[in-house]
Amino acid sequence: MGDGDLIFSEDVWLSRSGGKRLNYMGKHLKDDLSRDAVRRFAREKGALLATWTYDYDCDEEWPWYNYVCDTVDYDTDKIKSKKARYYVRRSLKGCTVRQVDYLWLADNGYDVYANAASRYSNFEPMSREKFREKTRSLSEIPGFEALGVFVDKKLVAYALLRTCGQSIQVRVAKFDPAYSKLYPMYALYYMIVYHYLKEEGYKEIDNGSRALLHETDIGDFLLRLGWRKAYGRLGLYLTPSVRAMLSLARIFRKVCKLLLPSRHYAILESLLAAQDIAKATRKH
Repeated sequence: MGDGDLIFSEDVWLSRSGGKRLNYMGKHLKDDLSRDAVRRFAREKGALLATWTYDYDCDEEWPWYNYVCDTVDYDTDKIKSKKARYYVRRSLKGCTVRQVDYLWLADNGYDVYANAASRYSNFEPMSREKFREKTRSLSEIPGFEALGVFVDKKLVAYALLRTCGQSIQVRVAKFDPAYSKLYPMYALYYMIVYHYLKEEGYKEIDNGSRALLHETDIGDFLLRLGWRKAYGRLGLYLTPSVRAMLSLARIFRKVCKLLLPSRHYAILESLLAAQDIAKATRKH
């Protein structure tokens, strides 16, 4: 199997928006992907757009980056922020972090997911049954692991992780805001790095690229914990119909804001932002 087969294998592309969007989640790319190859793959999957990051961890400070941690011998002493160190220690005293089984999480994780989703604007959460089905399906894919944060015996936060070579990808991280005073995300992210980097010997924890759709403060949070930005270039494939729609949306942007539901307008804005970033970071 060649590199092209591995890059376009189904398990390294995350399907979103009902299969209409594909996001590459495989090993980090130095070189850009062939647009023709992406077009054929997207057409085969029935997707309207695809995104990927290339020229990963380059020297240029582009408006596109992943949040990563690769600090050798990571522990609380390596966290420069005094306030972050305090919250990590406080969180570890009040919370317990341990690995959980995906089948268990499928049956017991929905309340955390739904309560976390209540914090997001322009986001429509899955139903309980869909959450259960999707989470159970991950148990069948090699390399997927999950960590849960517990207060006493109650799950209050979790992370879905996947091994990718010498990297650990944080695919999802959720917490119940009712327990925010216990700072469960500090314990969760600290233990992800401490366990997989220091204890297991992986080289990097990758929390994925900056958000385009949802407004979150995860980036500042991770930087306080000693993470960094790994800059790269954004690859973007759009079908001709989507490109035409976005061209019109740029002309009638104000009208779109008035007429579209807030969620649909937020998605439109994220696509326009992706176009701008892909253009700004494109190799000439």
